[in-house]
Amino acid sequence: MSDARIAVIVPFYDETAYIGLALNSILAQGIPNTDIIVVNDNPEQFSADAFAQMGVPSFVRVLQHPKNLGLSAARNTGIVATEARRIAFLDADDYYLAEGLAAQLAFAEQTGADVTHANCCLSNIGSPALTLLGRDKALFADQKIGAGLRGVEHAQFITSSWSSIYRRDFLTARELGFDEEQVKFEDRLFVLQTVTAAERIACLGKPVRVWRRRSGSISVTKPDLFIHRLQVQLLEKCMAHMRAHGAQPDVLPRFLRREVFNTVSRLIWDVDLMPCVAAADSEAEGYADLGQRITALLGDDRFGQQIFDDPVVKLVSRVGMNTRKMNVRRVDFFDIHRQLREGDFAGAVATVQARRTVQPAPARLSGGRSGTMGRHLVLHIGMHKTGSTFLQGALLARQNRLRTAGVLFPKTGLAGDDFFAVRKGGFPGHLGLLVAARNKQGEIWNTLSREIAGAKPNTVILSCENMLAPITDDRDALLNALFHRLSDFDTCQVVAFARRPDRWAEMFYRELVCNGQRRGARSLSEFLVDFGDNLTDFPALFAPFEAFSGRPVILLDHDKLVRTNGHWSAFLSAAGLGAMPLASPDLPSGQSYPTPDRDQVAAARLLNSMLTSEEQRMLVLRGFFASHSPSGNTQSALAPVQRLALVDRFAETSATWATARGYAPDLDAIRGQLAAEPWHGQEALSGATLERLLQARLQVERPAQDAGSAPANRFELRDRGNGGLTIRIRPRPWLSRLMGWVTN
Repeated sequence: MSDARIAVIVPFYDETAYIGLALNSILAQGIPNTDIIVVNDNPEQFSADAFAQMGVPSFVRVLQHPKNLGLSAARNTGIVATEARRIAFLDADDYYLAEGLAAQLAFAEQTGADVTHANCCLSNIGSPALTLLGRDKALFADQKIGAGLRGVEHAQFITSSWSSIYRRDFLTARELGFDEEQVKFEDRLFVLQTVTAAERIACLGKPVRVWRRRSGSISVTKPDLFIHRLQVQLLEKCMAHMRAHGAQPDVLPRFLRREVFNTVSRLIWDVDLMPCVAAADSEAEGYADLGQRITALLGDDRFGQQIFDDPVVKLVSRVGMNTRKMNVRRVDFFDIHRQLREGDFAGAVATVQARRTVQPAPARLSGGRSGTMGRHLVLHIGMHKTGSTFLQGALLARQNRLRTAGVLFPKTGLAGDDFFAVRKGGFPGHLGLLVAARNKQGEIWNTLSREIAGAKPNTVILSCENMLAPITDDRDALLNALFHRLSDFDTCQVVAFARRPDRWAEMFYRELVCNGQRRGARSLSEFLVDFGDNLTDFPALFAPFEAFSGRPVILLDHDKLVRTNGHWSAFLSAAGLGAMPLASPDLPSGQSYPTPDRDQVAAARLLNSMLTSEEQRMLVLRGFFASHSPSGNTQSALAPVQRLALVDRFAETSATWATARGYAPDLDAIRGQLAAEPWHGQEALSGATLERLLQARLQVERPAQDAGSAPANRFELRDRGNGGLTIRIRPRPWLSRLMGWVTN
């Protein structure tokens, strides 16, 4: 498209859940004649026809690679294919903010810059909540225009190629493109090559796009030898380029010093490589060569103490800061640099380890040494839609009879009458204990101890919905805090009801959406990209509980038991209470906590996307569900092939493990059901459902604040940056139970 003001090049591999938003965000900019180019780098899986099925508009150019060539090659293909005056890059799982690209393009045209940078927002895994990328906030908060890198020195630390717009004539005249040997980590080298060659650089100083962190992306994937080789190769090429640039007579030495400092910083904080090189068997694993290459790439270059007074380095340096991993002081930084140059990787690892943040020791049961809470703990992990509400109701109804038999189902930590249930019948059990562990609140544990001391039970039963916390970002820390509080018990048996993995994953998503969680703004397909592996990996999910209890978890088959009303007797047996003369309660007719249908889930997701106020989302959804019962249509929102993928993941990671713990679903029968199931996709949201949602929204409208009065500040949410929320409440009774809610 020769008359296009800009081309946006979108490399594609398998981002089917995201590409619709990516392309729509380009179209929404309203830039006439934008040349949108999708480069398919996965032709073996996706033919040209597949993009029409994904809803890609016909005017979007889809270029097919003959085979998988890598991200660098895909971007180069797009550069060659366009005649637009300017070029931008957008990954297929990212998207532009409203009017973001349009503003960046206008600024690029106004300044005539070869490279026009704009800031980026970062979204956490599974959530639409945004934070400004830290480096952009530190370096590019203000608008700036300058002559080359000397005029905008911060540009040496631009994060990625996709944060800038480039003049196509500039790229072609300088023969600038992506290094196709760098099939990953290609951005940094391209950034250095362009900013050192540019005659004019401009920085907009505003965010225009969203970098989506997601499961499986390179930023959250554990590295292996292949990844480490690519990372070292990148560092080598960046250092070589900056050494060549620094050798030019008009280039100041500080640019090379900054690159050396950045390289050492990357090795300490970002490239988890040093322990692998230092390991005794590193030569057999191929890491010895990488160690030699690191020593060689650092060479004899120095940066000296003055580097910490460098005005640019000051803004990006992590030295002396309490980062998530460690606090490396200046003296440590210089020691590590020296050790790496000398090839002393064991010494470098020891220096880093000495500065690492000390993690609390894993909790262990008292084993009869100092237990004060009772002899035996039965910990029921409520997995969504597996009969937890029924079981907790049965335990509550039989509290007195249980006490007579030496069993305590404590009142402490249970959601009370003032608990705010978004949907009628919702009951989270001993959620208060999980909340107290998360928020480091001690009084509730003292209350629990007093209740146990007064009852003198042989067995204590605790039951909490979603204690598994499978998608919580700080899950390990949360569970360890809980286990430390429970470590006064002598012994522990963990019990959970499991259901077939494809249904459980979808039920988990439906609960997330219909309880008004911010993560409930994402589509089911996006949710499964981020969390499908987590939810089907039972060994990983239950490993912390087995480590704490010192015994295998007992898994009960919800799908079988629901057909025979057998949850109660199965639980008593698993808890070691099978001989107790307690009558089996009848399950209520229908369900006391009905499952929302697809229409309701779609409506709730719409609301979660539109409202940022947690309080308003919960209030609206409460009114919506109270006035709008599910239709009874239990059809899955997932196509059979998607559910089959979940079943296959479970079979690979969990089937043998789960069978040994009592849960052995007939996976072949499930596969047969999926193959024969008639299914149709989600239709448009019905008018009746939409009308009820709108009515519920109108009912939470409140008068605007008087001009001279301060706004009500009862309920404030602050994104902690890791997918969790800190909740600050000016109390109302029905909100008190939400204090410190674990947002998963």
